[in-house]
Amino acid sequence: MYPNDHLLWGDLFVSRSPRILLCCLLTASLAAAGCGSNEHKVEQESSNLKPLMVLYGRYIGQHRGQPPPNEAAFKEFVKSAGAAQLPAGAKDADSLFISTRDKQPYVIIYSAAKGPAGPGGQPVVAYEQQGVRGKRYVASTLGAIEEVDETRFRTLVPDAK
Repeated sequence: MYPNDHLLWGDLFVSRSPRILLCCLLTASLAAAGCGSNEHKVEQESSNLKPLMVLYGRYIGQHRGQPPPNEAAFKEFVKSAGAAQLPAGAKDADSLFISTRDKQPYVIIYSAAKGPAGPGGQPVVAYEQQGVRGKRYVASTLGAIEEVDETRFRTLVPDAK
């Protein structure tokens, strides 16, 4: 370190600070405009599907790579995880299985995950029955969630009823 380094860096920062500030503001505004609405991200993250899939993945991890055999076994596992695992606003473990958007129970696939790569590069193991505005959330065991239109949904979940 040279004796006057702090002056050089200080001068550099002061002389470039308006440009740096402008770049930061421009980057932030582009990110807000181009990366989808923050409201959508908050809705996705606060939905019941994300924590439910985290618990689904935890179930698989604790059962030698096997998914829950049925809804009853998975619900028992979720209940045993305790209230601390529930997202804010969820009154109990049973409410976690209901979509906050379409108010319908999630469809959960209780068999080995198969199918094309979906969210997080993994097959879909859960999805909303109806969704909203023509789109549904789908999720993988990694907890990755994607909102998809009907065409993409039929590609990801060809056996959906």
